[in-house]
Amino acid sequence: MTVISSRFDHLGQDGAEVRLGIMGGTFDPIHIGHLACAEQAREHFGLDAVIFIPTGNPAHKQGKPVTPALQRLDMCRLACLPNPHFDVSPMEIERGGLTYAVDTVRELREHFPENVRLVYITGADSILSIARWKDSGCIAQMVDFVAATRPGYEVTESFKQEIAALGDFRISYFQVTSLAISSSELRQMVGEGYSLRYLTTLSVCEYIFRHRLYRTPETVLKTASPQVVDDPHASAVAPGTAESDGQGALSQAFYDARHEDLKTRVSARRLAHIEGVAETAAHLATVYGVDRDKAHLAGLLHDWDKGYGDEEIRQRALDLGLEGKIPPEVIYDMPQVLHGHTAAAALGRDFPQIPADVLQAIDRHTTAAVDMTPLDMVVYIADALEPGRQFGDIDELRALIGHVSLEELFLRVYEYWTFLLLSRQRPLHPDTIKVWNAYAKRVPKRKDNDLGKRN
Repeated sequence: MTVISSRFDHLGQDGAEVRLGIMGGTFDPIHIGHLACAEQAREHFGLDAVIFIPTGNPAHKQGKPVTPALQRLDMCRLACLPNPHFDVSPMEIERGGLTYAVDTVRELREHFPENVRLVYITGADSILSIARWKDSGCIAQMVDFVAATRPGYEVTESFKQEIAALGDFRISYFQVTSLAISSSELRQMVGEGYSLRYLTTLSVCEYIFRHRLYRTPETVLKTASPQVVDDPHASAVAPGTAESDGQGALSQAFYDARHEDLKTRVSARRLAHIEGVAETAAHLATVYGVDRDKAHLAGLLHDWDKGYGDEEIRQRALDLGLEGKIPPEVIYDMPQVLHGHTAAAALGRDFPQIPADVLQAIDRHTTAAVDMTPLDMVVYIADALEPGRQFGDIDELRALIGHVSLEELFLRVYEYWTFLLLSRQRPLHPDTIKVWNAYAKRVPKRKDNDLGKRN
């Protein structure tokens, strides 16, 4: 059976009435206007879910430059992943040929049972063009329309009559927060060297930068100015330094040199774990739109100090001046977590070119924190899910990658490790409850209770 939506394919199977929102578009790129419109429509009309459907080969954009479909699909997935009520379907891309809305709606109608009511979300100013689409009468029979209007936009009687003359469309109107943003404007901004931060999700910003989308020959010249740096990860590195010349901490040469260092610092078994964490962190970064190079490096360096014994790591913490920064009970009673703190301190001292956020991710990979960044979470998760880990529910957690938000995956892994420590009667870090409470209230509750299933 064809999978339309990995999250919502089950909708309606229990016979209950369901309202499913459909959000189509080129999404080149997806931005906060799209996301806000979908979320406000969901709340206003009580939709159970919204599926974003990026066009594959849009018939109305023939002859115009359009970003490759798979990249637009990737950006949509990154943007929608944190919202448990959103999903992205590749159905139009996988179908091939010219993309027509009537084919998509017909496929949706055939796929979901009749108790799933299809609700097509669009802008009020787009309704007239939709009414002129191919087989628009068929579309009107299969879906209800909800049309978003901006504040100050009046839906006149003459407008409604004009639409009525074109077909029997069931349309409800609602006012959406005014966000004067268009994908074309965002593409132009990138071309001119400006950041899209706060205009789309950070994960999409990072994806656009990493894949060098929407750039023009002039972009490189514009981004040379410190006022218009496009890289969401950019740090202040002076021209002429090793980092600015490509030989810094994120270069392959630096990575390879530290990999060689580790061969003399840790056992072969520990090195295999480290290599697995580095590759897993890079994979997670790609899935969740985090800087891949930083994740890869942090994964490599996270166990930099793992070769020290308990007494040695305590002394190293004291030698690095960490007394007073780490609770005394952690230094003296929990030496097994100190290597993250000492590694971050020592690496920052010995290799000042390592970015601060990489050092923070290394520092937090054993204890976590209440304000984890996406990079912090990626390294923490990678440490738990790298291929060498083969016990408990690890495979179930691995299967969640890309299907739940990064925050939810982090919370699931954090829960897993906390339960493991409890089952082994190991001491918990004094901040464990704070970290758990901080994320448990932010991540939507799931129906199952895995704690009760673990042995």
